[in-house]
Amino acid sequence: MRVIDSPTHYPRLSIDFTVVLSILLFALSLSVPSAVQAQRGSITLPRNLADLSSNANQILQGRVISATVQPDPRYNHLQTLVLTLAVDDVIKGQAPATFTFRQFLWDLRDISDRAGYHIGDEVLLFLNRPTTLGLVSPVGLQQGRFRVINGSDGQTYAINGNGNSGLIDSAIASGALNPSKLSAKSRVSVQSFKQGPIALSALKEAVHLLVQGAPR
Repeated sequence: MRVIDSPTHYPRLSIDFTVVLSILLFALSLSVPSAVQAQRGSITLPRNLADLSSNANQILQGRVISATVQPDPRYNHLQTLVLTLAVDDVIKGQAPATFTFRQFLWDLRDISDRAGYHIGDEVLLFLNRPTTLGLVSPVGLQQGRFRVINGSDGQTYAINGNGNSGLIDSAIASGALNPSKLSAKSRVSVQSFKQGPIALSALKEAVHLLVQGAPR
């Protein structure tokens, strides 16, 4: 905040909006812990797999090779995460073999732990279009970010920050996802799924189906 002499010689106040935004978000994180916790989880509207697939500009699977918290280069009051992936698969959109994007961080815990990303993590990301500031975030925040994990049964699974709650059933109920068009193995996984980790192969097959069936 600074004081500027006005033409009438009375002082007026000029406030940098980004500073105000940073202060408000910081205050919120201190005074309303429950709201911050919800933001890190699912403060946004619930998104099922059809919502995530249709709203994503890019859907990428890859391995985290770098995750760095740093100020935004233009608005250094704002903290961001610069994430670099070694891309294994592109389901929607386009991406180079090594893909980097910058995401705004407004949870203090995300700043302290790099939003939970670790080098070597395998992730499946449903990414929004870049904002006018060039910032990118997962669709539905944690709902559009899946960790890829190995199960004790030798299979590979995926789970998002919302525990995959409501991921499949509402997509089927709405008619957006037709399990009969999936392979037999994936159909069984999808139709029996309720919550928790889901087989990665079945999830990706369902996403491919949703992306291919989306209106162009």
